[in-house]
Amino acid sequence: MKIKEAEVITHTLSKPGKMPGWAYSTPAHECKTGTKLRAVKGSVCFNCYAYERGRYRFQNVKDAQYKRLEALKHPLWARAMAVQINSKKVKYFRWYDSGDVQNPDHLQKIFEVCRLTPETQHWLPTQERQYLPEDPATVPANLIIRLSGSKV
Repeated sequence: MKIKEAEVITHTLSKPGKMPGWAYSTPAHECKTGTKLRAVKGSVCFNCYAYERGRYRFQNVKDAQYKRLEALKHPLWARAMAVQINSKKVKYFRWYDSGDVQNPDHLQKIFEVCRLTPETQHWLPTQERQYLPEDPATVPANLIIRLSGSKV
């Protein structure tokens, strides 16, 4: 698969200015747990930076995030993501500078991307504890999952 074919499937990667390397963002409005925590004063999601602040409030950014969210349904998404990440030759990759894991299948697809990009260290901060595997040995060695605290 060529990079242009991969981008048609996954859409583009995001490039957060405060992080080294590339990322993949989806809309914070679609976070499963984050949407609930957003209503809780004192929670980390109450004043979410990715909800309507900075560049996340621009329509072109929102449109790209929703395209990425929709792309998760494509059967070749994991392979296409790996093509994009490998083409960048990055040492580090962040999952979700905005957004979060959507379901257990989504997490398994991320695991597959990690397996297909062994030269890249992946970081996945998440609130979605319910989707994490019971056996930590099933998490690829090049993926660090950080459970986000729910309170500030």
